[in-house]
Amino acid sequence: MMNEDRKNRREMSLLEKLTLPEASEPPWSLFSATLSYGVMFLCLTVIGSSLVTLGSARQVLFSSELKLGWALGMAITIVFILVSRRSSDESWKALRLVKGELPLPLALLVGIAIALALDLGVSLASGEFWPVPQIWRFQPQDAWGLLLAALILIVLQPLAETLLFQAMLLSRMRWTFGHWGGLVGTSALYTALYYLVFIEPYAFYDPIWHGIVFPAGIAIFFSLLKVYTQSSAAALLGRMGAGLVLLLTALAIYGPNTAAA
Repeated sequence: MMNEDRKNRREMSLLEKLTLPEASEPPWSLFSATLSYGVMFLCLTVIGSSLVTLGSARQVLFSSELKLGWALGMAITIVFILVSRRSSDESWKALRLVKGELPLPLALLVGIAIALALDLGVSLASGEFWPVPQIWRFQPQDAWGLLLAALILIVLQPLAETLLFQAMLLSRMRWTFGHWGGLVGTSALYTALYYLVFIEPYAFYDPIWHGIVFPAGIAIFFSLLKVYTQSSAAALLGRMGAGLVLLLTALAIYGPNTAAA
């Protein structure tokens, strides 16, 4: 029976694979998933602002304390989700942190392609070539600044956001609202968080292209990658590849000899 199911899936078109319903109901409620969303939002806003207030009187926009606060907020979100899902084997397995229908190295390449297309498309459409706000004005010539930027973009943000949005929210919302309703709902929540936390404080970012189109594209494409592969691990590896592209883009914009504030 299992071999027959696999054969049937191989014979499906891309659209058929993307519109397959969830195989089973996730062992967490919509309230539990949105509670994790609230935890992440509070961690990113409260911790970052607190560290800036305690650390220095410099402008928040250019403060390394703010980026450190975001890093800590992401780390706390990761721990919160992993600890809460470790409550049972069923809950842990439902995160789908396993190899899926796509080889993981190929998922990495897909993530790189998504980041390249979105980053270039949004920059050309807006006419503004900025690095992502999570590492705005980081110091590439400083080892700590480079390490913190890499930690945020390649490790912490992919882990926190994939666990929350692709592993938890997407599966629950698709089960509750249908495949397209769940995809739209998950993407809307991600876009709102991204805009309020990362874009709203920076008035020079284009609110439409950088604040809505870019995060919505990230949420939609990586959610579709999760649905297609049936694997949160594939989506996570893709997000890590995307983070690497965004870091290299920032290095190209600033250059190793650029003095950042």
